Amino acid sequence: MLEPASLGLLSGAALLGTAGIRAVRGVRGLLRREQEQLERTELERAAFANQLEAALHWARASQPRLKAWVGVRPFLVSAVVDEAADCRSYYLVPEDGRVLPRFEPGQYLTFHLPTADRMRPLVRCYSLSDRPRDDYFRITVKRSRPADEGGASNNGQPASSNQHPHASHATLSGSNYFHREVRVGSRLEIEAPQGSFFLDPTDNLPVVLIGGGIGVTPILSMAAALVHRGDRRAIYAFTGFRNGSEHPFKSKLEELAATGGNLRLDVTYSQPRETDRPEVDYAQWGHVNVDRLRQVLPSNNFRYYLCGPPAMMESLVPALLEWGVPPQHINYEAFGPATVRGLSDAAATEPCNVDFARSERSLRWQGTEGSLLDLAEQGGVRLEWGCRAGNCGQCRVMIAAGRVAHVKRPGVELIDGECLACIARPVGDVVVEA
Repeated sequence: MLEPASLGLLSGAALLGTAGIRAVRGVRGLLRREQEQLERTELERAAFANQLEAALHWARASQPRLKAWVGVRPFLVSAVVDEAADCRSYYLVPEDGRVLPRFEPGQYLTFHLPTADRMRPLVRCYSLSDRPRDDYFRITVKRSRPADEGGASNNGQPASSNQHPHASHATLSGSNYFHREVRVGSRLEIEAPQGSFFLDPTDNLPVVLIGGGIGVTPILSMAAALVHRGDRRAIYAFTGFRNGSEHPFKSKLEELAATGGNLRLDVTYSQPRETDRPEVDYAQWGHVNVDRLRQVLPSNNFRYYLCGPPAMMESLVPALLEWGVPPQHINYEAFGPATVRGLSDAAATEPCNVDFARSERSLRWQGTEGSLLDLAEQGGVRLEWGCRAGNCGQCRVMIAAGRVAHVKRPGVELIDGECLACIARPVGDVVVEA
């Protein structure tokens, strides 16, 4: 026998009839569609807000004039950590205790280190090696060694590949100063984060991060930032070191891969030790190259971020272009002087005359020199410099007549007529105010 409630339901259905039931269903469908539309609208608003925030970050990072502070700011070293052989991390906190500004993963800090001549500090740039935080910055410094001491760059290339032939002593001074003089409690003068090599916050395509030796520092910053914000795109990180003793942040990168799930690591050792385990500590013997990328990657349709010594850049970037990767998909930073073929309109220039006005010297540019700074040094003209990579701005000079081209995007703001001698090449006869 049917219960009274069931009879009521049947009676209600009979009274509504087929048309009534359809009407009720129609109303429910309309309400559901309206709710779905509201949800879509909310998602679109959130996506637009994220895009706007990313565009603002891009604009701030791309404009040196929008640096977080002007000049230098005092920081204290709160911790010093050994990461690998001759490789240390320095944790830096602002002396005034204020919250630190955001930086873009991949950017660097510029240090004004004390020298005997207090009017001429030693200016050096070091990449930030952690994701953005509001309480500290971290840099990681690899101590450089002269080639005649048997040293080598971190990706197994000869040491001379990341040292300038005319500036070996000065090039070593920055890293040696950190390793010899900087300890917990040291006070350092630092410029605000800057640099044109950073993870594009407006792009959501899958990325390939490639770091050779100490070039892993900005790559780690990028990977940590992506994992921290829960980015779900495919991320591949290729790193190259001489062996396990010179492999910084091994456990940290493995932890990021385990946490993110979508981050895949691929490690190459050029001179593995007997204790380094294949397929455990490293995946490939040799150097990071395009053949390895083609083995691991499902396609070449990625955004590529590369940082390493010039020898690595000179071999890998042209190989990526030959593989069909568009130039605009390749972002790179070479530590030390470097010109990467295929990505610079200023990679080769014709012979011309370069007049250094104040020095009263006229030199002949043959087209094979690395930069105006190289030419000046060869001709006995003294120019100030710091990083020799277009980052610190110490070598800026005015061009009184003629035109120059930079081999890469300057990492500092320049006014009209100004150039960075370390990455500038003349395009026809020029007159330099130096």
